[in-house]
Amino acid sequence: MSNPEVNTGFPFDPADPEFRRDPYPVYRKLRDDHPVLRGPLGAWVVSRYKDTEVLLRDRRLGKDLSSTQFFAQAAGAEGEEPPPFLGLGMDGWDSNLFKLLDPPEHTRLRNLVAAPFTPSAVENLIKSVTVVVDELLDELPERFDVMDLLAMPLPVRVLGDMMGIPREDQELFTAWSSEIARILELGAEPPQDLAEACQKAVAQCTEYFVKVLQEREQGDGDDLISKLARSPKEIADDLTVHQIAAVCVLLIVPGLDTFSNLIGNAVALLAEHPEALTRLAEDPALADDVVDEVLRLEPPTHASWRVATEPIELHGETIQPGDVVLLMLAAANRDERVFPDPDSFTLGAHGRKHLSFGRGIHYCLGDNLSKLMAKEALIGLAKRAATLTLEDDEVALKPGIWLRGPSRLPVVVERRAG
Repeated sequence: MSNPEVNTGFPFDPADPEFRRDPYPVYRKLRDDHPVLRGPLGAWVVSRYKDTEVLLRDRRLGKDLSSTQFFAQAAGAEGEEPPPFLGLGMDGWDSNLFKLLDPPEHTRLRNLVAAPFTPSAVENLIKSVTVVVDELLDELPERFDVMDLLAMPLPVRVLGDMMGIPREDQELFTAWSSEIARILELGAEPPQDLAEACQKAVAQCTEYFVKVLQEREQGDGDDLISKLARSPKEIADDLTVHQIAAVCVLLIVPGLDTFSNLIGNAVALLAEHPEALTRLAEDPALADDVVDEVLRLEPPTHASWRVATEPIELHGETIQPGDVVLLMLAAANRDERVFPDPDSFTLGAHGRKHLSFGRGIHYCLGDNLSKLMAKEALIGLAKRAATLTLEDDEVALKPGIWLRGPSRLPVVVERRAG
């Protein structure tokens, strides 16, 4: 990919603190006037619902960055010490990892890890997730931080147990997750110290999984890591232990951050809409509608990246092979061309048309589990809290651009009688 100048007709700067505080007016301007725009680092920015949905399914867009100019710039020239950019440049196998993100390798790896995330498998986890929620919310205090008490511990516990990670080790992943999630911040160059922290966390987490995979290769455990360590040869015969460990990293760590974002965003919206909390307490079946509306209105991930493999014409622009495309999920979710009153929080009005889990072959593998954890967390909270008030006037957000969720969410609750 060349280094084209960013479209100056509308200076789109996602690093602007004001954009970070409230990106939605900018998203509206993009949809209305600049539906296809050269954005940060020369990537194309696509913001309308119809375009985004079509491109999420378009086989002319892949996820293999390894042969692009973008990757070459990020990884550094051959023979040089690579800059710590987005966690890349570790042990020389990162570019090979990107090659696993498109078919046929992507299909093979997705089949390798898909079984625990199917609807039927996730349905079997309802009881265990509810037990964890009850443990975390037992003796609910009148004042607490939602992120510390619920949003971070819940996915760590559930995913950690699925993967057979001992409870005493699960806290390691809480620390790693916020750093490694920066890998998802494509198109945003982090400060040197944050990039180095990301790179260090990737190395430590990968080393952990390499060790555990080697230990469990000859065992008979039923956890996900044990199953990956004994992967069928027709699926994983040519994968190194580092590559399987990388799959483990990408399964759990960025997932922890996005899962916690979803729960935090949901509680923040319930605090703004107390009638929804009351209705949820009276009818837990509404949890599906609540979570889907949160995913539409305040998704945990605002953009999904792709790489063009063939020319694509869109709104008079030509996306060339090798160009990076940022599909703005959060902008598409509020497209007034599709959703009536798109900025309102209205249960049942918008259906399940949001794009927050993507579409096509890269549809989020953890969608069912993510929704289950969020639903059970909100039901558990509504069952215990009659009122829920945010202590801060403005929600403090985690650092970053495309990942969006509270860094802290202190609340005051009035406990429900009985």
